[in-house]
Amino acid sequence: MMRRFPMRARRRGVTLLELLVVASIMLTLAAVSVPTIKPMMESQQTSNASAAVSTYLNRARTRAMATGRSCGVTFEFFEGTWDELDPGDPDDDIGSACVILRQVETPPYYTGLDMDANVTVLADTDGDGFVDDSVVLDPDSPYYGMSMRALTPIDPHWTNFILDEKFPAIQFNSYGPYYPIFTVRDVVNPDNSSYFIVKLPGLELPSRLNVSFKVRRDPRPTMTAPIGLTQGTVVDLEYSGWGEGEFDCFALGADVTVMFSPSGEVEYVQDGYGTHIPTEMLYFLIGRWDRISIFGSDEFGYSLTEDGLWNYEDGSNFWVTINPRTGLVSTAEVNPPVNYTAGDFFGQIEESREFGRISKRNLGGH
Repeated sequence: MMRRFPMRARRRGVTLLELLVVASIMLTLAAVSVPTIKPMMESQQTSNASAAVSTYLNRARTRAMATGRSCGVTFEFFEGTWDELDPGDPDDDIGSACVILRQVETPPYYTGLDMDANVTVLADTDGDGFVDDSVVLDPDSPYYGMSMRALTPIDPHWTNFILDEKFPAIQFNSYGPYYPIFTVRDVVNPDNSSYFIVKLPGLELPSRLNVSFKVRRDPRPTMTAPIGLTQGTVVDLEYSGWGEGEFDCFALGADVTVMFSPSGEVEYVQDGYGTHIPTEMLYFLIGRWDRISIFGSDEFGYSLTEDGLWNYEDGSNFWVTINPRTGLVSTAEVNPPVNYTAGDFFGQIEESREFGRISKRNLGGH
């Protein structure tokens, strides 16, 4: 008897219409999900970047405490993210950002190579027995308009060690504060260059006669490898700085260096304006490349990004904060300002830094 097998069902193919329907559904789902996924991805990028910056700062602080030698981090200004339309008008300075961070360390202090090396600070120019203060008249100097007093080094090696330093500072008799040194260079004969010490806020300019000295020199890179931020993220230096409310911004178009002392606290901050000893919280804004002013604004200064926000207004960005008294580093989300009143820029920055201020209180800040 012949055995019968059931007929196989005829396999049916997919029609072009069905493919088009499936493709349309997939495209619709993608279009709906992109506005939700994109901010999440951007927030993850800036979160990773802020974690990297925070870790790198903490590594420098730990090195300073372990070695007993000042160590810090330089936020390297990225050429091309700053434009000065009119050198005489600071309001035309647009944009300043960093994508590479480098660990730096203070080289050995210079105390002179001879046993009898010393300096004199005396500015009795008219011989009346009173010390005279002069004023920095060089508009290109970070100390322009500040009081200063003549510094006379008795040290044949002084010029070789000091002239190439950008922001040297001097301490007398191994005691007291470091006063910035302002140099008037003699290009033809460097040995004829003139040197001055600059007044510090709240302190009188000292007079010293044949005293020992210690010169703090500019930080130098260590052997630790620099880090670069992930593509699309930056440290927006235009809105970074210190203080709350009436805050101070870092100098645009220049590197920013934060130095930690062996005790772990912030020893000083260096930027295009010179050297500062901060007393207020330091803020570094981690944001997006396309929200830098020079790339994302029109001729009237309005943002050209899709949502019209700057980095300090974007809630997916982060502040990396440093408490100067303890040196502790933390991160906090940007608090998007709600006050968009024209001319209330400082108030917007203050709102943006709100979560950072909370972090400061939690870390034992004042």
